[in-house]
Amino acid sequence: MPIFQPVILTTLTITTLIFLSSTHLVLMWVALELSTLVVLPLIANKSHPRSVEAHKNTPHTGHRFCLIIFSWTLNYITTGGGQITEVTNQTLTTITALALFIKIGLVPFHFWVPETIQGMTPTASIFLLTWQKLGPLIMLYLMSPLINFEVLSAVSILSATIAGWLGLNQTQIRKLVALSSIAQMAWTLVIIKYAPSLTILAFYLYSITISTTLLTLEKLSTTSINNLLLSFQKAPITSLLLTISLLSLSGLPPLAGFLPKWLTIDQLVAEGAIWVAFTMLMASLLSLFFYLRLWYNSASTLPPNTANTQRLWRKPVQQTSLTINSLAMAALTLILAATMMKAITKQESY
Repeated sequence: MPIFQPVILTTLTITTLIFLSSTHLVLMWVALELSTLVVLPLIANKSHPRSVEAHKNTPHTGHRFCLIIFSWTLNYITTGGGQITEVTNQTLTTITALALFIKIGLVPFHFWVPETIQGMTPTASIFLLTWQKLGPLIMLYLMSPLINFEVLSAVSILSATIAGWLGLNQTQIRKLVALSSIAQMAWTLVIIKYAPSLTILAFYLYSITISTTLLTLEKLSTTSINNLLLSFQKAPITSLLLTISLLSLSGLPPLAGFLPKWLTIDQLVAEGAIWVAFTMLMASLLSLFFYLRLWYNSASTLPPNTANTQRLWRKPVQQTSLTINSLAMAALTLILAATMMKAITKQESY
């Protein structure tokens, strides 16, 4: 597998550059499918039944290919253009957006995300939950003026609600991270029509925070909530960083995750979508419950019958890496730039 890592990273970099530099529909479709195919070795990199199951649960190119080709063919017949910025039909834009929702993993196309992340390593999950979503996000950014807000808000509300609901009784941490990713992407995309720059900010902060969470979980070697009970004794600093990243994902102030949610609610209210903002806030309470449950098990409770003396069989205290520390500092970013971003989003609305 280490032999193929440079190839995978190079291919992902090339596809990202295509998304950033091209607006042609065919090139963006090729980059979209290539980025999907190149991540499959990261999913099935272990001879383990769970990795094989994760590989099978990953959505391949079939349904997304049919929806994208269908909408783009109709657009070429009606307009004769091949650029994504030349798409003028809102119905065709909505069909393309639904195809991209399969790639992102929003409701009702979310079933593959928890099972796939459960069979992957935390490091490989970072690529699937962050880098893989960048291409579809760029395409949605370019199509944002024509996206149907009713469809977008319905998908976002369902994603935030169902992801929080499924996480209430979940004990596997990787599945909880996957459900958290679904809810976070719902908050990221609900405002893309009215404030695309706010979507970019939300995705940037989400990528940093989710990467910190996955790296700390890999450092702690925990797979379930019960295993978190011993994490603070083994690695107190790493457990503290995990707590910070979880609270940031939940959107509690003054951590970085509060900033995009605050600005999103403010922008939705300014656009008159008060009920959408209210429903998203109520749905976020479900996610807040399992974030606080993870925090409670990792840093706010100790297992019973804790010995007061150090024994030889105890593992040494683990040290955190520079990467985790750097990402945690970024996740600790306060809301000092809130006024500036609020001014930017207000100018966009005008």
